[in-house]
Amino acid sequence: MQLTSGVEDGEDEEAFDFLEDIFRATYKAYSSHQDIGSSEAVFNQLFVYPYLEAVARSVKDHKCKADFIHGEVYLDSMTKQLKSLGCYINDKFQYKADGLIKLYGIKKLEILLLETSGPLNNADKVKINFDHHKGTFGSLALLKCIADEFSFASVEKFKKVKVFFVHAAESQIQLWSIRFEPEGIFDFWRETFFDIKPDFEDKLDALPRLISFCWTMKSLVQEAVDNIVALREEHNIKMAKYRYSSDIPVLLYDIINPIILKLTKEEDSIGMAELGPFYSPPHD
Repeated sequence: MQLTSGVEDGEDEEAFDFLEDIFRATYKAYSSHQDIGSSEAVFNQLFVYPYLEAVARSVKDHKCKADFIHGEVYLDSMTKQLKSLGCYINDKFQYKADGLIKLYGIKKLEILLLETSGPLNNADKVKINFDHHKGTFGSLALLKCIADEFSFASVEKFKKVKVFFVHAAESQIQLWSIRFEPEGIFDFWRETFFDIKPDFEDKLDALPRLISFCWTMKSLVQEAVDNIVALREEHNIKMAKYRYSSDIPVLLYDIINPIILKLTKEEDSIGMAELGPFYSPPHD
């Protein structure tokens, strides 16, 4: 039976659709006979990809056309930024993420990237910490591309925009966000996390926490889309205002300048086992 049966309110129906996607994915994960610890691919297929797909499907406002792409996906944001800096070598050295949520209806902006650090319970600290830092720099490229695309908008509007990094590592899925602060720094924060318990006996305990994790991610991504749309509207208004003026304001393109760095496993893994991530107390 469909979870949406008898529901008339549009928003409630969308919420039920989202929950149904989560229930179906959870049922598939806990009824699978595969060994979830056997490979990164199995980990992704059972406990990562389905939930990111559900989040992307649930974000429909503003005709944003959000979609989740998985499996060795080129991060276009990093490619654009490296090219603008004259640091792009060739296609062989492009940043590859394990997944992306992209807004095909809003300039094909990328707002969430995924890095999965091996199979479930992988304890390779070099791999885990390398992927964490790789994802951090990738997130900065996402944010910079949004600033470049809507450069006439204000810092006041832009500081509300978040982009996201999902890191699946060891036995957790962690959701990180990054946003710009007016002081010229970037606030990188772990928003929430989910402890994966793959045993069938744990499913009733895991399901409420999984729903809470996915709902938080859905809400944050939707809020990010709302803020990007507000940024776009302000950009369009101000760009029209200055179209025939020689008095051009300072643009976000010039204000938002994070470090753009593509890490490579061969050159940048040394010493990674001793480097973070380090966690701060929860905040609002």
